[in-house]
Amino acid sequence: MERCPTCQARFRQEQVCPRCRTDLAWPMEIEAQAAAALRRAVALLAEGDDAQAARALEVCLRLKRDTLALRLLGFLRSL
Repeated sequence: MERCPTCQARFRQEQVCPRCRTDLAWPMEIEAQAAAALRRAVALLAEGDDAQAARALEVCLRLKRDTLALRLLGFLRSL
């Protein structure tokens, strides 16, 4: 997350936006879960488990639109 989803202030890794006081804990957790799913997908790809990697990428993309996840899923679907 680069900006507060409420006021667009620059994100400073704080759980509360300094400008509008929006609680950012939930969006931060969603981003952490998406990143974990992406890391899992990359590890599964390295192990050769394409089907599980695709599922992990889909989880990532349900949580956050990520360019790397989109490209990896596109690659897997092209095989």
